[in-house]
Amino acid sequence: MGTAKYDHPGYVADTGAEGKYHVGIWCPHGYPAHIHIGRPAERGDPQALLRLRIPDGVFQSLPDDPETLCRRALGQALDAGLLRSVSVDGEYQELRFQLDAEPWSGPMQAAGNA
Repeated sequence: MGTAKYDHPGYVADTGAEGKYHVGIWCPHGYPAHIHIGRPAERGDPQALLRLRIPDGVFQSLPDDPETLCRRALGQALDAGLLRSVSVDGEYQELRFQLDAEPWSGPMQAAGNA
């Protein structure tokens, strides 16, 4: 899914009824930073279902740590019902990340430990 800003594999969040999601921050060279949300993969990279683009020029100055950013992105996605409306045929949607989104407070652990 790209080159991570942080040397971290992302997080796996268990949302209960809506299932488990892999959430990671990605900053590929030449593209704006974004947060991918997808289903955890048995092997390899998870398939992105939703990509939340962090506004240009804001990423390096964000005060949140990686976990809080991922929690905000998941909170935004769940509150807006974005994960229910995602296509299952391999397509994903891209939206703007809301910097003031309320962080999701459920269980989340490092992807390597999930």
